[in-house]
Amino acid sequence: MASIETITIGAVNYSVYGLGNADPVNDADEYFAATIGETWSALTTLQKQQSIISAARLMDRALLFSGSKTVAAQARAWPRDGATNSCTSTAVADGTTPDDIAHGEFELAMALAADPTLLSSSGSGTNTKRVKAGSAEVEFFQPTIGTNDETRLPQNVHDLLACYRDGSNILPSSGSLSSGTGDSTSFDADADGTGPDWNPSEGFA
Repeated sequence: MASIETITIGAVNYSVYGLGNADPVNDADEYFAATIGETWSALTTLQKQQSIISAARLMDRALLFSGSKTVAAQARAWPRDGATNSCTSTAVADGTTPDDIAHGEFELAMALAADPTLLSSSGSGTNTKRVKAGSAEVEFFQPTIGTNDETRLPQNVHDLLACYRDGSNILPSSGSLSSGTGDSTSFDADADGTGPDWNPSEGFA
């Protein structure tokens, strides 16, 4: 399991996520050693430290995780009690931090090092209701801004953390999905092909 570790810059200590080796920069170095095309190794130690600290802060601000902090006054969002992994439908042991949290922090740290503007980016959700181009038209039944389908984080980071979100939904955007060809349209309530389907002749309440 991951753990809370400390990075010291000057005389100030910063709490971040690590993999239990007491050196989160080294943890990140080892993580990226197996990543093709990585640019992490080109950073200075200070740049790596700043990137990891910034990533930990942004992760904790951008996502609402399931459960609650183990200690209310702790610096980071993890470890937590009552958290769940919704992808496997299993509970996360109280007082622990999954490795995915540290891995997500490392991936976000490298992304921030490449593009610091991510720190102030807006959400990736949408309030768009309808998009039309010629005869093709898509209508979104439920906007994503302000919902669990919105994320300010890069997709690879979100993929690592989504299972631990409060009310996490890893399916495509929540709400109904419409599809059809010609004059036939069907509606899937669960947006994943598993929910009940209705056609216009069945009516609605």
